[in-house]
Amino acid sequence: MQTTIHFLSADGSTLLEGKWLALSQAPQLVAVLAHHFPPMSNMDQRAIFATFKVLRDRGWGVLRYNSRGVGQSQGEFSGGPGEDLDLQAALAEARQRAPQAQICLIGWSFGAQLVLRVMASDPTIRATVAVTPNPVGLQESAQGQHGPLLAIVAERDQFFDLIETRTAFEQATEPKTWHLLKWADHYYLTREDEVAQFTVDWLEQAVK
Repeated sequence: MQTTIHFLSADGSTLLEGKWLALSQAPQLVAVLAHHFPPMSNMDQRAIFATFKVLRDRGWGVLRYNSRGVGQSQGEFSGGPGEDLDLQAALAEARQRAPQAQICLIGWSFGAQLVLRVMASDPTIRATVAVTPNPVGLQESAQGQHGPLLAIVAERDQFFDLIETRTAFEQATEPKTWHLLKWADHYYLTREDEVAQFTVDWLEQAVK
C-alpha cells in the first residue's frame, strides 16, 4: 500500500514530502526516484509515475519524493546543493524502511545529476539509471568506481548535445550501458511507458 510520508533533508533543515510503496514488510529491492528540474516537475510527473507503476507491478519497494520547494515540500530550489541533501535523506529513509533491501536509484535530467553524484560517493548503491543525463554529470560522477549504470539518452534532446553525451559516456568507467531512443525528445513525450519498461527490465538484470 502506498502511503504519504514526510522526512527531513540530510542537514535537518527542510521537511520533505514523499510517497512510499512496499507490497511486503521487507522488500528485497527498492528504487528511489528523483524527478526532473524542480521548478517545472514533481514526483507525479508522467515519466516518473510510469516508472513507478512498472516497479510496483514487479513487486519493488518505491520511494519517490518532491525536492525542496516542490509540492508540499518546504524550502526553496537551491540549484543543486540542497537537492543533493534531499536525495540523501530520501535514500536514508528508504534504508530505514527496508534495511535488508538492495537500493537502486533512478533520476531524470536534473534528477539524473543527483543520482550520479550519489552513485559516485556511495558504493552500496546497487544500480543507477540516469535518464537524459547532462554530459557534465557523467564526466564528473561516472569515472570512478560504481555499480551498474544505465544512461538512457534521447536522440532529439533539446538541452544536451548527443555527441557530448556520448563522449562523456565513453569516458565513464564500467559497468555501464548506453540506450539511445530514436526520435525521442528530452522528456520522452508519448514514450514514457517504453522508457519505464526498459528501465525496470535493465534493473532486474543488473541486480541479479
